[in-house]
Amino acid sequence: MRLAQLLCALVFWGVTPAMAQVVGDPEAIRLMMTEFGLPVTPDKDSTGDPKLESRIDGTHFTVYFYDCDKATCGAIQFSAGFDMDQPLSAERVNDWNRGTRFGKVYLDDESDPFVVMDVELGPDGIGRKNFDGVLDTWRVVLSDFRSFINW
Repeated sequence: MRLAQLLCALVFWGVTPAMAQVVGDPEAIRLMMTEFGLPVTPDKDSTGDPKLESRIDGTHFTVYFYDCDKATCGAIQFSAGFDMDQPLSAERVNDWNRGTRFGKVYLDDESDPFVVMDVELGPDGIGRKNFDGVLDTWRVVLSDFRSFINW
């Protein structure tokens, strides 16, 4: 009975259980990022998979989609690169990676750091509140990393 009441309430509010989940649909991800307050530009990567370009607190980042099967993808990766005047040492990267739970760093061929964060969406997606939490975690990761490299 309580389930029926919940479903009726969700329908009344215009929300269906499917809408309450964030699945790996690039357009749905784009809309939720926009609703979170982020500017988002859809694009394609070098293999033709979807990607989203955005900014948070002035830092440009890209959302890459993985494990795509037609309209949906099983995972996303947030990625931001920093073109530094002085190369970041492997020791500093290790310090970050060892002391940080979310947002791992690697160096490109010019020793510029990239910070990435992977999110598994799974076949059923993740809840909307959880996705908002992912976006907020990414915001914190970028803020902490900018401080870490004195950006």
